[in-house]
Amino acid sequence: MQAVILAAGEGRRLRPLTSDRPKPMVEVGGKPILEYTLEILPPEIDEVVLVVGYLHERIREKFQSSFKERRIRYAYQPEPKGTSDALYRARRFLNKESFMLLYADDLYHPDDLRECVSDSPVVLVKETEHPEKFGVCLVNEEGILLDILEKTENPPSNLVNIGVYTLNEGIFSVPQFFLPNGEANLAAQIGAWAKIEAIRTVKARFWHPIGYPEDLLGAEKYVSLPLSERIN
Repeated sequence: MQAVILAAGEGRRLRPLTSDRPKPMVEVGGKPILEYTLEILPPEIDEVVLVVGYLHERIREKFQSSFKERRIRYAYQPEPKGTSDALYRARRFLNKESFMLLYADDLYHPDDLRECVSDSPVVLVKETEHPEKFGVCLVNEEGILLDILEKTENPPSNLVNIGVYTLNEGIFSVPQFFLPNGEANLAAQIGAWAKIEAIRTVKARFWHPIGYPEDLLGAEKYVSLPLSERIN
């Protein structure tokens, strides 16, 4: 199984830490955020496609062509044109099987990722007290995804999309969705796919997004804990 990891982010909100490195290479606990992601991929993952952009040389120099016996290939996204655009940059490396897609700059739990390994589409979701900050997932009683709504003032659910998916070739048959800023948004595309395809949701036990300097303090705390205690 392959994994596509979106690692093209610049991380402007983390400056000056990202003045000389891309966001996934900002260090937490003495190593890059991206390294934590690579370390916890499920054993079924045997190849990784890193979608890189801003200061991509730093990532290539660090990880080169493999990480712990997993082959690494690189897809280049020259401009920040959105998550769906990033996936399309990786498409030429993908085989016809299911693949996992996730972000390079958030912290996840390996057990959650393992539960997403599937032949069917899966979206990893998380209950949060502040769903208005994220894309909200609407699901039915069986846990099947109905839609993904981008940030709303009065979200109808506290289940949010945390950017981990198991996808297959079917996603490329769904038209891309473009935001007002011109970026192609993958979450909205998956929400549209849910209208015609049964997409299972898995509830995560842990997720720590890193967007601001203060998030790095929380990240330092979490990586110092044993996995059994990384629950939020």
